[in-house]
Amino acid sequence: MPTCRTKKNPTPEKRRETGLVPLPEEVLLTIEVDGRPLSRLSCSPVDRKELVLGWLFSQGLLQTPGDAAALRIQADRALVRLRPSAAPRLEHYHPVQVVACSGGDVQPDLFNNLPKVSRCYDFTLPQAIRLMEQLPGRTPLFKKHGGIHCSMLVDMREQRILVSREDIGRSNSVDKVIGWGLVHGADFARTALFITGRVSAEMALKVLHAGMPALVSQTTLTGKALEIVRHSGLTLIGHVLKPRPILLNF
Repeated sequence: MPTCRTKKNPTPEKRRETGLVPLPEEVLLTIEVDGRPLSRLSCSPVDRKELVLGWLFSQGLLQTPGDAAALRIQADRALVRLRPSAAPRLEHYHPVQVVACSGGDVQPDLFNNLPKVSRCYDFTLPQAIRLMEQLPGRTPLFKKHGGIHCSMLVDMREQRILVSREDIGRSNSVDKVIGWGLVHGADFARTALFITGRVSAEMALKVLHAGMPALVSQTTLTGKALEIVRHSGLTLIGHVLKPRPILLNF
């Protein structure tokens, strides 16, 4: 684990003290599908197979984990081989890069053909608050060195946390949760995603593409994300732990 030397401000009684603090780990992971490099992700070096599965699903290249005939992590590369039935999707894959918010890749037609979602469950703001208050207890990496985002998938019908994942990237933590859900057969229609970071357009698109009808954030959303929320019917709660939260389609 990388560390950085720090200095403590001196007091009249003590001389300046120095020490080491742990830093978040960051690696570059190149995703190659059928020999074609598609993207290079800056990520935390944990749960990388879930990250790759979730990313491929969000890009529309996978519909189920079975669409990948093979997936292995080799040093700084994720090598994926698609089954013949899924291979034609790669031929039509021409993403644009989103740099400002996350450096991710987004298929242009995802912005133009927004899916519609509606909740098959009800929940209250106090329930959302109680669930978000449990998230800090599921962030060992953040507690160790900070600088980490977390996403948490919740079965809202049972009010039960299914999984949480951490990463230096907001969208990476979402992809990891989606990847976990694909592997474990989660019914995304009965879930909500709880996140620590800002809701960008890309984040909203990932949630919609997975079929999750609700997104809850500790912070705010961007203007483009607001457009997506209004047109799709996605339920969004922002600033959920603050006295005046943002409530959309709620």
